[in-house]
Amino acid sequence: MLGVQAGSGSLPPAGGVPLQRFIERFGALFGAVSIIGMVVMMAIEGDPPDVSEKTTEQIVAHWVDMGDGAWFAMWVGILVGILMLLWGLWTSNALRERGVTLLTPAVAVGTVLIAVGISVDAASRLALLDAAEHMPTAAVVAVSAMLQYLWVPFLLGMVLITVGVSASAKQTGLIPSWLAWIGYATALILVIPHPISFIGFLVFAIWLLLSSSIMFRRTGATA
Repeated sequence: MLGVQAGSGSLPPAGGVPLQRFIERFGALFGAVSIIGMVVMMAIEGDPPDVSEKTTEQIVAHWVDMGDGAWFAMWVGILVGILMLLWGLWTSNALRERGVTLLTPAVAVGTVLIAVGISVDAASRLALLDAAEHMPTAAVVAVSAMLQYLWVPFLLGMVLITVGVSASAKQTGLIPSWLAWIGYATALILVIPHPISFIGFLVFAIWLLLSSSIMFRRTGATA
């Protein structure tokens, strides 16, 4: 007979897969870890040179002179992008389980936008760190300028995340109402024209750190 007996070569139940169980249990914390990773990354690599103030020679020299710390920061950024995506999957699933429909995709799309921004950032930095000395100077300036203005997908993603989680807070109970109002305020600040919108990036980091920790405590208590 070709039948497979239970426990003899049969696939384990989905809930028994160790990695999936780990993500289900600790996925809420991935948001907080990703924010910490972003802070580490930004502290190491700093801001790209301002193309409106620096000369072409200064911009090229900036990327040629970057050390091993910049490479480390770039790989930290890739890890941050993965963690952000996993947090988005966990949060979307948590919203869906609590009956949220319309706003669930908003959170998922928001984390995808941030991850895409991180990926483009990492790819651009890889090109500059690896070949700035041999690239045409115009290309170095162009890629560096793109890095300087790569905040747009991050902004869009942050708005979707804060609105999606905050607007469903009363229904889901994942975050308290006071933190939901901070989320609304964050989204509003983010859409105010430059340079005020950049204050929203800092507020979002604090909001996500708090939200991630509170979600972990609240879902862990009922796990």
